Amino acid sequence: MKEIKLIALLVLAGVGIPVQAAEEAASATVPAEADAASAEAAPASPAVAAAPAAEDLFIEGEGNASDAIEVPAEPDANYVRFSLGAEYSGLFDRDTLDAASSWLQFRARIFYSLGLASTPAGNFKLKGLAGTGSYYTYSWINILSTMGQKVPDKTFNMRQIYIQDEYEGWEFQGGVIPPNGGDITDLGYDSDGWVSGFRVTAPLGEGRLEAVTGIIDHLNDPNAFQEWGKWNYVGVKLAQPLPWYDIQGYLSYEFLQNENYVDFQLQRTWDLDEGMKLLGQLEAIHNFTTPSWAWGASGRLQTDWLNVIVEYTYINPDFGLRGELSEDFFTFGHRLDVEFNGPVPFVKGLDWFVMTDVAEQLLRVRAGFNIGFGGSTPGYLMRF
Repeated sequence: MKEIKLIALLVLAGVGIPVQAAEEAASATVPAEADAASAEAAPASPAVAAAPAAEDLFIEGEGNASDAIEVPAEPDANYVRFSLGAEYSGLFDRDTLDAASSWLQFRARIFYSLGLASTPAGNFKLKGLAGTGSYYTYSWINILSTMGQKVPDKTFNMRQIYIQDEYEGWEFQGGVIPPNGGDITDLGYDSDGWVSGFRVTAPLGEGRLEAVTGIIDHLNDPNAFQEWGKWNYVGVKLAQPLPWYDIQGYLSYEFLQNENYVDFQLQRTWDLDEGMKLLGQLEAIHNFTTPSWAWGASGRLQTDWLNVIVEYTYINPDFGLRGELSEDFFTFGHRLDVEFNGPVPFVKGLDWFVMTDVAEQLLRVRAGFNIGFGGSTPGYLMRF
């Protein structure tokens, strides 16, 4: 029966697109029997589960149906989750509304975890992300152009694959790891991206201290199975609740491609009513090498049937590679995003979304659907 159960792990599924559906899928035990990136999105150039940290308000995918990865709490060591999406994406001149591109797009992502061993030195898992897309910040692939544009090659790669060890509130990751820790912010690294290296997360007071180092490269070739390049990245992040107004504070230092950055973040959540909450965030990053700034502010209203996201960001054109690798990077300069999304009635795991990005010279409109499904099961291959 154990062998059958292990085989069943290979066909489990799911990142639910609404958070609630994802959590239900993640908690379900499976019985034993049982993108070439779009031209407009590509730039011109190249949770600590056991730590007693305050809850990250902007976890990957919280309230966002279109881009951010959703990984709910993980009660089980083994899971396979599928997230599939289809959308229309159009790029226009902001002043004339002349179309620059118009695409029907598709995205497929697979999140997985395999419990390798439970030992006195911690619980070891093999985890990762496989998906479509041909660039660091974009996992959608073009399927059909309504303007007769040439359809590029379609790619599907292993974007992340790594070993994770959890030991008494500490977390260790090694391999091609996620670029963010337990949270993702308006100017955080794109959650479809990667760092080839190592991360250590330690509980500290009521929060956590995180250190990561490695290589961020192969930006146009999201394939984890290739030779690591030259070391170019280190990051240290402190997350602590502040003593005022239930605010969560973040302070981090990053070195990337010979440039130095310091990031300040403030986050807070308000419980407005039963089933309704508001998430607010302010963030500023200073590049001491250029020097230049990037900053952002956002609010996310979440209800059982509708999410509304309003986000403003500014990335200085001289900000460097760090700006180009931020979540769903669109263009430098000023940018205003507005998104509406919610669950489709009577179809579990299916979400709709409509969003627009207004930049200094460009306007992008997107609308589509995402569906997530899957399950998980406890246990490890070996115990010592």
